[in-house]
Amino acid sequence: MSEMPPGLPRHPIGTFAFVGAYAIAFVVLWFAIYLLIYMARQPVTP
Repeated sequence: MSEMPPGLPRHPIGTFAFVGAYAIAFVVLWFAIYLLIYMARQPVTP
């Protein structure tokens, strides 16, 4: 494995950006499904 030049971060910043974007998209889509499908059907109440 080649050596990295000094001054560069150890991990690529783009990787964290992609992981964060997917995490935010997952939360937003889950919340949309929750509101538009589950709440639209009126959840079961005891």
